Amino acid sequence: MDSNINGREYKVMRTGEGEPLLLLHGFTGTSGTFDEPLSYLSGSYDIVKVDLPGHGGTGPLGAVSMERFCRDLHELLDRLEIEQVHLLGYSLGGRAALSFAVLYPDKVKSILLESASPGLASTEEQLARQAKDKALADMLLRDGLDAFVDYWEQIPLFRTQDSLPEEKKQEIRTERLSHQGQGLAESLSGMGTGHQPSWWEQLTTLTIPVCLITGAEDEKFKNINKQMSELLPKVHWEEVEGAGHAVHLEKPRIFAKIVDSFMLK
Repeated sequence: MDSNINGREYKVMRTGEGEPLLLLHGFTGTSGTFDEPLSYLSGSYDIVKVDLPGHGGTGPLGAVSMERFCRDLHELLDRLEIEQVHLLGYSLGGRAALSFAVLYPDKVKSILLESASPGLASTEEQLARQAKDKALADMLLRDGLDAFVDYWEQIPLFRTQDSLPEEKKQEIRTERLSHQGQGLAESLSGMGTGHQPSWWEQLTTLTIPVCLITGAEDEKFKNINKQMSELLPKVHWEEVEGAGHAVHLEKPRIFAKIVDSFMLK
């Protein structure tokens, strides 16, 4: 279904019954990125999936800020008559899930954060990242989506995906190519890591249960999540062997088991 919120049209999918679980995908992904691990879940859940601004069926909406997206998400949950929700977010979607939990803690029962961060701690880091994201947005608009995806597939963060079966790699590439370059450029400008607020200081006040998920071969986000685990009051951290940044794609059965274990305890 499509949902018009504050003049922005979001692609929203809802299936199943049980505890409400809202899924937020990563940059260049869609809500379909979680389909394989979802098929391995043993629990019953009320699954809500949203294509983020600039992505998939939602497409270009302008440069939507993280705070604005969270306000839209709050209204969406009200429309769906969901009083409290569990959030599962990957990378960009993890930053969005954490942002929502900080801004609207009364709406959140728990969060699962896969390869996510609270943003950047210093203004200097934020400005440097904004410059990098602007360069990526310029590349998208100048060179086109195909050239950008060729570049994006080769960044070190995704090197562990080289060992995936060819069919799986083609599925991931097809998903990345399903977007509009304009939408992805807007996502970088609105919800990029350098543009969102830093939530590092708020982690100690987040009293809801948090599950951190990282791949053992993703050194950057292992280090970030180690710092997060030392600040969060109610935290459980799962490190998955043989996986990199996208645990749900590289180890979908293990990922599903982690989600079930956290949700059903």
